[in-house]
Amino acid sequence: MARELRTRWPLLAVLAIQAALSVGMLRDKTAFGDEALYLSAGHLEWAHWLHGTAIPGYQTWFSGAPVIYPPLGAIASSIGGLTAARLLSLFCMLGVTSLVWGTAARLLDDKRAAFFAAALFAVVAPTLHLGSFATYDAPALLLLAAASWCAAGVRDGQRVARRMIAVGILLALANATKYATALYDPTVLAVTFLSAWPDAGRKQALRRAAILAGTSAALLGVLLALGGSGYLTGIEVTTTGRAHGTDSASLALGEACSWTAVVLVPAVAAAVVCAVRRQWPLALMLGVLAFSTLLAPADQARLQTVTSLSKHVDFGAWFAVIAAGWLLSELSRRRVFLTASLAAMLPVAALGTVQARAMVDWPDVTGLVKAVSPLTAHGGHFLVETTDVLQYYLPDTTWQEWSDTRSTDTAYYQRAIERHYYTVVILGFNQTLPMDYAIAMDLQAAGGYRLAATVHSGTTDFYVWDYAGRV
Repeated sequence: MARELRTRWPLLAVLAIQAALSVGMLRDKTAFGDEALYLSAGHLEWAHWLHGTAIPGYQTWFSGAPVIYPPLGAIASSIGGLTAARLLSLFCMLGVTSLVWGTAARLLDDKRAAFFAAALFAVVAPTLHLGSFATYDAPALLLLAAASWCAAGVRDGQRVARRMIAVGILLALANATKYATALYDPTVLAVTFLSAWPDAGRKQALRRAAILAGTSAALLGVLLALGGSGYLTGIEVTTTGRAHGTDSASLALGEACSWTAVVLVPAVAAAVVCAVRRQWPLALMLGVLAFSTLLAPADQARLQTVTSLSKHVDFGAWFAVIAAGWLLSELSRRRVFLTASLAAMLPVAALGTVQARAMVDWPDVTGLVKAVSPLTAHGGHFLVETTDVLQYYLPDTTWQEWSDTRSTDTAYYQRAIERHYYTVVILGFNQTLPMDYAIAMDLQAAGGYRLAATVHSGTTDFYVWDYAGRV
């Protein structure tokens, strides 16, 4: 027991540092829109299952199955609010770091490389951000990491077929939790094949990859059949047929590089060093792992959007740190390089912390909730730029009472305001700026609406109107 603890203390130290850095951000801000959306959806899913409550068709536009993470997040939220839901993500991310340690140790048979891989992953900005963010990214990454760990280093005589079936199940669950994880299915398949070849032979390696792929595809097929066509719509809308944005490809690649260059550079260098040494199987493995860092940035550059990129890059970084860990381990064989490698972790951690805090850039709605709460206490119809956050913080309202300003039909809002359909209108002149100005003019023209409150939060001013009666 004492010996095992001595071999594990470096990992425990890494996890303690990761937890301390993420915990500092757990209570920084009120819920982000995605957090509020998924937690509210989870509560509604439970109400639907237990009481038959009508709910929106989340499966048609969520980028992950609404019946997996949202209900789990809702349980945590019921116990301890948003902080508990974010803690759930932190626990998942600590598990993810533990699994990168275990996977690196299996693939490379090198505890020092496992340490550097875990230490590097634990302090990059996307990891710290996901550890304080209540969305399905953290549990999806945990499942993806578990699949990779299970696939790595399987030896003959270890019930290979059963292990591959387990990997397929974990991978399918990861894909169902967050559809975009399918981008990394080829990486898991490659790890499965390369970790078996050349020791087990090409035929056995292909057999393992085939069992994995077949199991995952079969389970996903069953889940889609059970879920219905709505899930196919959701997958198309959010993933396979996602609409293009207006951000430049250079912006997507540049932002991704700013967060993950500390991983990508040593990972690529590791593959190059192995190739120069003619260690071809290892070079191929490290090359695949390093290349995974580029998958999310390349995909979002193609789609011309940086939305959620700060989360998506962490999935590829998880694979690439294994290659980076190998290089750092090789360098640290000499004491001077070991000292330098350990010392370099300090500025990397500092940079990761600063960047992670910069990702928390949304307005705090504490004051807005306080102002709006009494205006919505007796029901009505409420118009706001995005409904998710206020719907989460005002649970006594129903989802049917809320409307957003994302429609481009100005006449629709004008007619609704003219007949005083909305009892409360909240505008931030932020995400839907042209529409907000049109609505503000409609409110003035319609009469009966009064400016009840102006709430300042960061760079955003929220204006709250309520219907006071005909004038």
